[in-house]
Amino acid sequence: MNINFQLPTFITNFSSSPKPQLISSRLLLLLKTQPHQHWLSSADLPSLSEAMPLVSTCELSGIKLNGLAPRSCELCRKRKDGIQRCASCQSIWYCSKDCQAEDWPDHKIPCKLIKKARTLYEKEEKTLREDPDNFFEEHVGRFWRIVETRDYMRARYNYVDTMLMSYGTANSPVDLAETCLRHLLDMLRLSRSDSLGVRDLVPALYIRLGRDQDAYDFVKWYATAGQDPHYDWANMSLPFLNVKDADVFEEPPSGLVRSSFMALSHAAALVLIKVRILLDLQAIQNARIALKGSIPAEVIEMIRGQLVGNVVGARQDILLAQPEETSQLVDKIKRQVQALYRAVKAYNPHFWKLLVNHPDAGVLRRPSHAYSLQTEDEALLVLGYNYAAWYETPGAVDMLKGLGK
Repeated sequence: MNINFQLPTFITNFSSSPKPQLISSRLLLLLKTQPHQHWLSSADLPSLSEAMPLVSTCELSGIKLNGLAPRSCELCRKRKDGIQRCASCQSIWYCSKDCQAEDWPDHKIPCKLIKKARTLYEKEEKTLREDPDNFFEEHVGRFWRIVETRDYMRARYNYVDTMLMSYGTANSPVDLAETCLRHLLDMLRLSRSDSLGVRDLVPALYIRLGRDQDAYDFVKWYATAGQDPHYDWANMSLPFLNVKDADVFEEPPSGLVRSSFMALSHAAALVLIKVRILLDLQAIQNARIALKGSIPAEVIEMIRGQLVGNVVGARQDILLAQPEETSQLVDKIKRQVQALYRAVKAYNPHFWKLLVNHPDAGVLRRPSHAYSLQTEDEALLVLGYNYAAWYETPGAVDMLKGLGK
């Protein structure tokens, strides 16, 4: 089956000779200067006509990432009272005017791009709110079905995409990830049918924010109720994204992994959720070995707070389990990870290779045209949505490398 999709995106410019620079304490920035245009699907959207900052392969620099960066000065990385957000782009923070001025040569381009995208989004929202049809009050959930709302939805998506392309790279500011996630979730509230593919970006952002349970619930809803051919996306009385606290340790939803029409971005996020659980279980095993088999109560609290994520940390039964029980659970999750890995590889053989060997390709080689399922272009697009979450999880990419051998 050969199905083409048209991307709802953007003009970006990249370069030939990279100029390396640290945009955060753990990440390399490449500024590209030669234009390579990616054309918009709508003439109403703004062009990103200047250079974009890109992330290089973290491992090439020997840098180990661990989660999103806390709110801090974009230049000096200090975290202190009085830190203020850039008034223009409203996306990054500075501790002083001196730091902001010193960083301006590198911040100038993304700042202008983000401001331009935000200005258009705010203009479209104002226009829509002033319309007598009261779209935001009377048509929630059906936005894309109403032609007048589409410029607003495109502009809002473009605003989020510009923020993520500029400062959404691995170890990027936590505030930016939270802002983007709020926008995307609200866009889904306004348009359940999601013709822009907003849902593909959400799970990885949840994971980056340490909300693995929410990510799993989101993916499971789309793999179950969202797969129902009789689900009426225009019926606002039907439940929507109502899966809560699903069992993350269960077997993967068949609607996701067995479908010939795989939601690749959701599958990649699901593999990462399982990998993070597996890494946490291995951390518990290592702690038990270090303590020669016994885990005192105070150590359990330390494990919950520092060594494991919220999914495993919320399970007292797992933290208190006997060694053989933990081993059985490790084996179970390993089998799930292996099965998911194989399913993704069978569906799109390009994705894992790109994620492990060329994580920057999702930005540097981002497709600008209609693409077919199971192609390298699909893999590149999904890579751009997911690679930061993988590289912010210590040990995750190493585990992938082991699976690929």
